[in-house]
Amino acid sequence: MKTKDIETERLILRSMTLDDADFAAKLWGDPENGKYLADAPYKNGDELRKIIYDIDEWEDEYPFIAVCKNTGEPVATCCLGTEGPKGHWGFGYTVKKELWGKGLATEMVKALINFAYSFGVRNFYCTVAKENKASCRVMEKCGLKIKETQTFKKRGTDMEFKSNIYTMNME
Repeated sequence: MKTKDIETERLILRSMTLDDADFAAKLWGDPENGKYLADAPYKNGDELRKIIYDIDEWEDEYPFIAVCKNTGEPVATCCLGTEGPKGHWGFGYTVKKELWGKGLATEMVKALINFAYSFGVRNFYCTVAKENKASCRVMEKCGLKIKETQTFKKRGTDMEFKSNIYTMNME
């Protein structure tokens, strides 16, 4: 769903458009960056564009491109959408490898939580691969707690990951 930009200290999160498909497909298709994503990598931006052709009409998901305030360069993707039990929302993100460890994921997640809260979301539910230690730390820094452990299978593959289910209730 298209929405107004979200500004953080270093980033502007803007609604993803079809023009962003090349950047997103490349970022998600990187073997390290896309390792723990639920979807298999897209071959290219054209393949992704076929899937997100109606992106402006989505009602329960907000995909964003994060651009650096100083340069306008796209540096990450993130999204917010319904996930888990009814009434819960989750989020996901990827950051360019050369920017890992600089707190951008935490900055984006905090912004997504605040954005969701602004339109009434109070319950969050996120699945994170246990091996993905950096994302587990992001969840904890943002106030989410492990509720249980499960597994998830990467769509279109035989890859399966043990995962932590992180939740937060902001009632």
